[in-house]
Amino acid sequence: MASHPAQNLEPTSILAAIAELGVGGNGAFIDGEFHGGECRIFKISFKDQASIAVRVPHHTNTGDDIIAIVEVEVRILQMLESKGFHWSPRCCGFSLTFDNPINYPFIVLTWIEGSPLAWDDNFPPQPLRGSTSAATFFQRRMKNRSTQVRQGRIPGLSEEDCINQQASVCQVLGHDQHDTAFAVDHGDIKPNNIIVDEDYNIKCVIDWGLATFVPISQAVCLPHFLWSSDTDPARVAPSQSLLQDIRAYITCFSSQSLPMALPMLHLHNTKDVYFRTLCLESTSSKQVHTSMARAGWKLPYCEFLKDADDYE
Repeated sequence: MASHPAQNLEPTSILAAIAELGVGGNGAFIDGEFHGGECRIFKISFKDQASIAVRVPHHTNTGDDIIAIVEVEVRILQMLESKGFHWSPRCCGFSLTFDNPINYPFIVLTWIEGSPLAWDDNFPPQPLRGSTSAATFFQRRMKNRSTQVRQGRIPGLSEEDCINQQASVCQVLGHDQHDTAFAVDHGDIKPNNIIVDEDYNIKCVIDWGLATFVPISQAVCLPHFLWSSDTDPARVAPSQSLLQDIRAYITCFSSQSLPMALPMLHLHNTKDVYFRTLCLESTSSKQVHTSMARAGWKLPYCEFLKDADDYE
């Protein structure tokens, strides 16, 4: 495995890196630094142009992997821009090599003014890709998980937990298991990654480092900030405030004219929407898999939604 020099995140190196790409304007300076779960972000401002963001993934020992991850993020952002998606930052430039002033691959993005969304009981104020089927996609994930469990690489999960997962996922997918429609899933929709203005209008969704293509059935699952718990969502019942938020989230699809609104309403308009979300998420998250296994793959509180007719 090839070794690489340590990241050089000194201000002069950051500015030199964007200068090499020919991005930005005159009088560049570091206007802020932010730490995310997957990266460090530097806000670069200029005297004569709009600010930009330099996104540098956290250092790992797997150089080839990090290059591939950055490349995928660049491609997804470019695709979103080409499709007219306005809620992701635009990719202004990138480096897919360690041979740059930062000594690490990085992306340059448009800077979005605003603040991360806060979401709790009080805020905001209340007032196609390919021919792979959804079943094949999830079966591949579950097979990999089962192999890891048999090898003893995931403490707390048993082979029985994997068998129960497979049965639950099959039940949840139903007729949708043959669906071959895929969509981009952000992978980490949480308040800190949603930039809003003072009136809570969404300005941008940031941090697309975990984005990937998944079946529609998973892409439309409830976002993480509508879960009852980050660590044990299957065994922590949603609060009444959260239930209201989930109902409002689902109801809003009926008033949307976007192509995805109808399938999203169809997949959410069930009493077991919370169970569906956690069940499908368990195929990618070991933590959710463990939580669902401990709950016995039953959520006694999940039937909190009205009948589908009430939403039509």
